[in-house]
Amino acid sequence: MNMYIEETLQRYLDDLASAQPTPGGGSTAALSGAMGAALASMVCRFTMGKEAYANVQQEMEELLRKTEYLRNRFQQLMQEDIKAYRRLSAIYKLPRETSEERKYRTDVIQKQLVEAALVPLEVAECAAELILCCQRIAEIGITTVLSDVATGAILASSAGEGAALMVRINLRTMKNDKLVVELGDRLNTALAIIAQGIQRVTNIVGGRA
Repeated sequence: MNMYIEETLQRYLDDLASAQPTPGGGSTAALSGAMGAALASMVCRFTMGKEAYANVQQEMEELLRKTEYLRNRFQQLMQEDIKAYRRLSAIYKLPRETSEERKYRTDVIQKQLVEAALVPLEVAECAAELILCCQRIAEIGITTVLSDVATGAILASSAGEGAALMVRINLRTMKNDKLVVELGDRLNTALAIIAQGIQRVTNIVGGRA
């Protein structure tokens, strides 16, 4: 299977535009998060080492560690989403002629739906973490590249919103009501952080730029 992170951007975009089922919206949401994190890291690096920003050097180093961790995790989630979708698609093709086959297929589908929901849920939660990083970077980062951290926050928001759609699709088919509520609550918490954070980043950048 292709590890898209090791392929050319052209290859990924061509496959994304094709009629094949993967890559799709889930991996693209994760890729948006990775690009957003990369922009946040860039602003950290532009700020670090500048004499005028010496008082925030240590905090910037910590923010950079967080944004680089998130960038790496988004890259992993991009591939994990593709794997999860392919496994679920394969399970839907299992035979269902006998009652035993139908029961096995149903059980396996329910198990795989959890994984298929957890991957985009983590994308949304990582996007919420990234938004908080972008907010702080916007507050203390070098002013010459604030538009880049704002763009990073917008990409993080897109990642979270896109991933949320994938989570909800899988939750609708899950029969474990308790887990549906639990995962739904986690998603709503992440989306609330993202909604508030993107507004704050926009306001901060507008005030400092």
